[in-house]
Amino acid sequence: MNMQTHYDFEQCQQLIDERLDLPFFRAVVDPVRSNLILFLASNGEMTIGEIAEQFPQNRSVISRHLDLLYRFDVVLRRKVGREVYYKANSKVVATKFAEAATNMEALLSLSE
Repeated sequence: MNMQTHYDFEQCQQLIDERLDLPFFRAVVDPVRSNLILFLASNGEMTIGEIAEQFPQNRSVISRHLDLLYRFDVVLRRKVGREVYYKANSKVVATKFAEAATNMEALLSLSE
């Protein structure tokens, strides 16, 4: 006899919401923001002007992307005089992805 366990969709959604930081991943998978993360991770700390010079978007668009990444702790920033410097917070990004992989594995094993 083949017994199959069915899970309630709302219960599954609640488990996903509890175990995966979906807002974080929505923030980092945006093409411009993911490119900003990789750019800063490989180039180190830079000012908003230096960063914006390397992207086709204007400075205000880049600034809004960096502000969102800062809210999720993906980038660090510090102000020196009038300049704001940004750098990738690689440890937070790596930790979030590692935690998500572990939690996703646990969630997927529920059907075994």
